[in-house]
Amino acid sequence: MFKSGPSGRRKHHRDLIQADVVSKIRRRANGLDCLRRCANLRSSSRIQGKRMRFNHRPIQILVEPSDYVLRNIGDMAMLYAATERLARLCDNSTINVLTDDPDALRRFCPFAIPLSAEGRALWLKPDFRPAKLKRFVPEHWPDRIRRHAPRLVSLFWRLKFRHMPNARAALLRFTDAVDRADLVLVSGMGGITDAFPEYALSVLETLNLALARKGRPVVMVGQGMGPLANAELRARASAILPRLHLIALRETRAGLPLLAELGVSKDRICATGDDAIEMAHEMRVDELGTGIGINLRLSSYSGVSADILEGLRHVLGATSVSLEAPLIGVPVSLEPCEADIDSIRGLMPTDETELNRALAIRTPNDLIRQIQRCRVVVTGSYHAGVFALANGIPTIGLARSDYYVDKFLGLADMFGTGCEMVALDHPNSAEKLRSALRRLWEEAPAIRPAILARAEAQIAAGHTAYRRIRDAIWDQG
Repeated sequence: MFKSGPSGRRKHHRDLIQADVVSKIRRRANGLDCLRRCANLRSSSRIQGKRMRFNHRPIQILVEPSDYVLRNIGDMAMLYAATERLARLCDNSTINVLTDDPDALRRFCPFAIPLSAEGRALWLKPDFRPAKLKRFVPEHWPDRIRRHAPRLVSLFWRLKFRHMPNARAALLRFTDAVDRADLVLVSGMGGITDAFPEYALSVLETLNLALARKGRPVVMVGQGMGPLANAELRARASAILPRLHLIALRETRAGLPLLAELGVSKDRICATGDDAIEMAHEMRVDELGTGIGINLRLSSYSGVSADILEGLRHVLGATSVSLEAPLIGVPVSLEPCEADIDSIRGLMPTDETELNRALAIRTPNDLIRQIQRCRVVVTGSYHAGVFALANGIPTIGLARSDYYVDKFLGLADMFGTGCEMVALDHPNSAEKLRSALRRLWEEAPAIRPAILARAEAQIAAGHTAYRRIRDAIWDQG
């Protein structure tokens, strides 16, 4: 009982108010505590949910490779690295890879599921206007539609192919794969360049279609960018590349400033080196070889023609004799019109044993084992240099075009030591090659640890980039 009288009632009233306030404070504290626990639980659930979201179905991944027929050993290695890393990080995944040779893809990339590139080729054809609509859709509109409403292109093609079931089915397989993909990834290449304008434009338009699926990541890995002076290519690249979630560069000397010019934000770029480094590094042996690896790329984009073979043959042959080192062929391209074995045959003395060994090379593993027989590699093909440096073997890159100058100077920049470039259009190129070859031959054992350390740093950067890609898949809405 409270005291009688006004003062007693007032005190009792104050006590009730205080008790009520204390009770509310306690309830609020308990509620905040509960909210904190719920927030922590939700945060944990979100982390788990990133994984759990795909438990009911595989993660769908679509890969645009640099080689649809797998006749370039460097392209094989980059594609293998991309699919192997994706399969390891996204264990519940379906990795579809565009190809024109499904059997070759199955042999070289066991993690991949072949998807015919026919549908992509059809989608990229220029005039998708059905006959009955041509009078309503002006001739200059298809380019505008492809650039600003790429998904409409598929609709037009379906109308155009309504009486062509095979073409329609191929188109639908491609567009459905793009629509379903939780990730669209372009594997390692040097494809966005003036050297391959039509191919570069096709890759950019494929990326543009993929970007129409709002919220789902589109990335490029192991990229060598440029040179890019072509006005049309630059315009398309500056419209598309800044919208990608991530571009992982294999070199930064030329690629980084080019992407900055094209408007790509720094937070969407990382430097990883070439994806193929890891495969070659994992196969490394303890000792350097005893030979000189040789390769030359004869092609329009390398700027190298057969007239240069005689001078190189003389320098390499004389150095081989003086160092008592056999010349060892290290072919990368198996493409009939630019097969490296043809130029290697022109550089080597008549040595059937070595020629037959080079002729037998068909896979990245074959080439890596051949390169491990070398103490120094002299190459006009970029990936022979990548495989050599990944094994701690010094490399001299032979370049005659801006495309290959950028490749080899970029490779030298990433490794810091043990990689040099000789410009074949330099008036004193023969003496520069002879001098660099003899010097790197002598320095090879001493600089090998530094070369291997740079290879390992690039491999680590590559793994970080792929984890970032995995997280982007989990984070999509």
